[in-house]
Order: sequence, then structure tokens, then C-alpha cells
Amino acid sequence: MANQDRLTRIEKVLDYIHENLDESIHVSSLAEKSCWSRWQFQRVFGQATGLSVAQYIRELRLSKAAELLLSSKNRHVDIAIQCGFDSEISFSRAFKQMFNCTPRDYRQRGKRHGLRTPLQYRCPNKAQTETPKTFTQIRIESRDGFHIQGRRAWIRGLFSASPNFSERVPQLWSQVISEVKTVTKGYRPIGIIDTQDHTQHPDQMLYWAGYLEPINTSSPTIFSGANPFNTTPLDTVRVPLQEYAVIPVYGKSSAVEKALEWFIYQWLPESNYYGVQGYELEVYEPDYDPSSSKSYMEYWLPIKPR
Repeated sequence: MANQDRLTRIEKVLDYIHENLDESIHVSSLAEKSCWSRWQFQRVFGQATGLSVAQYIRELRLSKAAELLLSSKNRHVDIAIQCGFDSEISFSRAFKQMFNCTPRDYRQRGKRHGLRTPLQYRCPNKAQTETPKTFTQIRIESRDGFHIQGRRAWIRGLFSASPNFSERVPQLWSQVISEVKTVTKGYRPIGIIDTQDHTQHPDQMLYWAGYLEPINTSSPTIFSGANPFNTTPLDTVRVPLQEYAVIPVYGKSSAVEKALEWFIYQWLPESNYYGVQGYELEVYEPDYDPSSSKSYMEYWLPIKPR
């Protein structure tokens, strides 16, 4: 009961933040609303969200500003004031720190990148002994087209009448890992799922397993075209430019299923986006361990604005 009360207090504070982003928000007033001291409030907020209060507010304001840059013709100074900044100079400085480009450059590129969405509460998975964060924040990203070479297999996914992905995907990755000669440091394992309709396989999706180079080019490929496998031929998949909702997933590989269920049934219907068919991505850390409760990966789902 005490834990639920703690979460309810944080949810009330989050609601207040979301409704007053264009106003001055002070940590001391938020602490007062939560009935904790300022120090206690900041500690509890950080444990539940993984973010500081100031960081969270700043990122939401800047994300709102980035969206306005793409969806409106408002002047930069008007957007700055609308999003709670006291001057265009302070707005531009903070914007560049978060997005690594100026508001003008962001508008000219015309792509959503690095947008943060409001935190939402997620019921912890009872089967998981370690739940790093109680609240989850979805990121919105546009990713340029790219391709990988690897191995592929047909799978039946989460919403199939007879899902088999939990067996087929690990089998495919075991094959890939056994065939790879060497993996250069920094290369990230990536799974790509083609969710488009396939007439010859009506109840299945095509899954590719391969590796991405460190993201330092606009079109990452696997090992610069070199063949990392002992055998040929390789399977190649090309993923087009797409906008994604990025779901953080902490813990064992089984946590992916719960994260997707939460996203599809709770987050997406209440968001400003539609889910679309296309290529879904599983982007893993280079040292990802599917059996470790401390692992981290990201699930990228194709979306489009409503």
C-alpha cells in the first residue's frame, strides 16, 4: 500500500507537469504537492523514473518545441515563449544541447528525432524480480534507410494464434553467433521484423538477425560490406526511412513481450500516433545477455502522426 501511495503521488506530480509545461515550474512547489521534502521528492522521483526533475521538464519542453518547429510556421521566438523559455537565446542554447543542432536546422531537416514523450506508469511484471523503473518514457526517432546482411527465418509473432517467436528467434541468433567470424567492438546486434502482409505466409513474419556498425554514418551497414560469416550466401534486408517509437526494455529477453503488450494496448491508443506496418527493429547493446536481468535493449516500432 505504501508503494502504491508513493506511485500515486508521483503520478499526480507528473500530471501537473504535463498540464503546465508553458508555466514556471519549481522543484520546491512540486515537492510541496507531493507532500515530501524537496530532497525526498527528488530522490523518489529519480528512483522511479531514472531522470532528475529538471532534466525531465527541460526535455519535454524541448520536445514540444521540436514538434512545433515541424508542424507549424510559428517564429522561433514564439515557440520558445510557448514552451516556457524566457528568451530565444536560452531556447536555442538548450535546444542545441539536446538535439545537437539549431532549431533552424531541425526545421529544415523536417524529421522527428530525439523527441521525448511524457512518462507513463507501467505495472511491474510479477515474474521479474528486478524492475529498474516503474515509469516508462517512449522516444520518437526518424531513422534513415539502411541495410544489413545476416540470417533470416519465418516466425509467428505475439498476436499469432500459435506464436513461436520465443523459440525460433533464439535458434536463429544461435546460428548467427556460431557463424560469425569476428565482431568488431561496438557493433550492435539487431533483429529486423518485416510485419507487412505476405500472401504465401499469411500468419507469419520474416525475421532477420545481423549486426549494425557503430552509428557514425547516415547509412550503417554490416562490416562495410565484408562477409563476417563462414558460409554463403547471406540474406540481405533493406529498411527504408521510417519514423519509430522507441521502447526501452530492461531485463531478460522475456521482458520484450510485456513491453510490447503495454505499448500496444496502453501507450499507443492514448498517444498522438498510429502504428503502421513495416519493419520493426530490435536494437541490442553489444554485450547484450538475454538471460541477464541487468540487460538493456530497444524495440523500435514504426509509427506515423495522427
